[in-house]
Amino acid sequence: MKQKLIAIDLDGTLLRDDCSISEKNRQAILKVMEQGHLVVPSTGRSYRNSRFVLEDFPAMPYYINANGTTVTAGEGEKLVFSHQIPVDTGCNIYRIVREYPVFIELYHGQDAYDSYEGCDYMEQSGCMGSYREQLLKTNIHMSNLDNFVLEEKNPISKFHIMCVSLEDKKELMERLSKIPGVYPISTASHNIEIADAHWSKRDGLKWLCNKIGFSPEQVIALGDSDNDYDGMCWAGVGVAMENASPRVKKAADFVTKSNEQDGVAWALEQLIIGR
Repeated sequence: MKQKLIAIDLDGTLLRDDCSISEKNRQAILKVMEQGHLVVPSTGRSYRNSRFVLEDFPAMPYYINANGTTVTAGEGEKLVFSHQIPVDTGCNIYRIVREYPVFIELYHGQDAYDSYEGCDYMEQSGCMGSYREQLLKTNIHMSNLDNFVLEEKNPISKFHIMCVSLEDKKELMERLSKIPGVYPISTASHNIEIADAHWSKRDGLKWLCNKIGFSPEQVIALGDSDNDYDGMCWAGVGVAMENASPRVKKAADFVTKSNEQDGVAWALEQLIIGR
C-alpha cells in the first residue's frame, strides 16, 4: 500500500470523553506507524499540550496545532510553520472579549497562554473537569494578558474563548463576526475559536503535504467537529466519528464508531491495517 498520512483530531476523536486514550486506539496507531505510515495529530490544542497528551507514544513526525495555524516537527520539536492573526485585528478581538467574564486562551508559537482570572471562568463555563485539568497542565499562566496582547503585541495564531453563559457567547459571536476578516467558529457548547480569516486545519495540512510531497489522495483525515470539516473535505478520505456533528458526518467518505467505542482503531483496521 502506498504510504499514507493519517491526520487525527484529538478531542472527540482519539480521546474519549474523559480525555483518555484507549489501549485499542493506542495499539492501532502504533501498528500503522510500524507499517511506515505517517500519523499526524491535527488538533485545536497547542503543540505543548498535544505532546503532553500523547506522551505514551513515540514522537510523531509532525504535529498540526491551533486549528492548522502551526506545524511542528516532532524530531527536535522545531516549529516549522506559523500563521498569525494580524496584530491590530488581534488587539480588537481581545478588547471586545475582555468585556465579558470568559476564559481566554491565546496561542503563540508552540504554547498557549491564559490568566488566573480566566481559569476561574473556565470552571464556571461548565466544561468537564478532566478536559480543564489536561488543557491547563501545559499552559503558561499569567496574572493578566493585557500587556501580552496590547503592549507587547505578541502575534497570536488562535484565540480560544470559553463563555460562562450562552447569552454571552451568542452576543460575542455576533460582535466578533463584525470585525473585518474575523470568522469565529464554535466546537463546543460554550466555546469560540478564532484564527485568521477562514484559516483551518486544512491549510496546515495542505502546507505540510506540500512540504513533504504528499498528495491529497494519500491523506486520511479523522475528526468530529466543525473545525475538522475543511480538512476532511480536502483529504482523499475523510473519516467522521459516529459522535461527529451532522455537517461533518455528511461530508465524510466513511463514518466510524464513536470516540467512546474505539472509533479511530476501527477506522484504521478497515482502511489500512486489515488491507
